[in-house]
Amino acid sequence: MSAGSGLVRNDLILREMERELHDLCQPLTKLQCGLELGQMCGDEASLMEAVEGALVETATLFQGIGVMRERLVREMGRGVDGSEADGD
Repeated sequence: MSAGSGLVRNDLILREMERELHDLCQPLTKLQCGLELGQMCGDEASLMEAVEGALVETATLFQGIGVMRERLVREMGRGVDGSEADGD
């Protein structure tokens, strides 16, 4: 693989990661808003609903981060030219 194609591959990886980070903003925003609404209402039912929603959104965030982590580990195992790096 040429140096130019390695740069293209890196650019594609960065664009994918940028999209994935952007996609993490939606559940993070939902998490924050839900907790703030629960706090504003202040009653026990609203707070419990906010916590339950926060747990769901946290699981979504962890899933997205896990995908990104797997890709990063995979890409770090590749050489500059895109081939698998030696374990030595």
